[in-house]
Amino acid sequence: MNLRRDGCQQEFRVNRAREARAVPRYAEAQQYLYEPNAAILKAGAFKSIGTAFELLKLHQHSHLYTSQELRADFPGRTFRILAMEKADGPTLKAHLGPEGRAHVTTRNFPESVADFRRRTGIREGGDQYLFATTDLRGRLVVLICAKL
Repeated sequence: MNLRRDGCQQEFRVNRAREARAVPRYAEAQQYLYEPNAAILKAGAFKSIGTAFELLKLHQHSHLYTSQELRADFPGRTFRILAMEKADGPTLKAHLGPEGRAHVTTRNFPESVADFRRRTGIREGGDQYLFATTDLRGRLVVLICAKL
């Protein structure tokens, strides 16, 4: 069980047998992005979380999920994907406005958040979220998102 900042509880029961049987499906980023909460990631429920909520995985090792329709009951953070870009500072900053601020997460990406920020010049803060990751074709991409 996970308790969100707004007081809502999110629950996902991890079952080892279900996890072993789960067969994830993969796809390019669609309209929504899902990041499971820390408890699910620590439990290793990387396949069953996607199948339970009928989500598509971006890459085997990214542990980020996507869908065309919103899954409002997902146990974790949910975002609307606004754009997908290469991990290039000027290209990304064009989406961020004059302050050049965003919250950054790296998943299955060769740089840490600190290295990514240093290279791109993107500062912490703002209303947008950047997920630097690897897509199903092995390309390094950045998903520009708004939190729901």
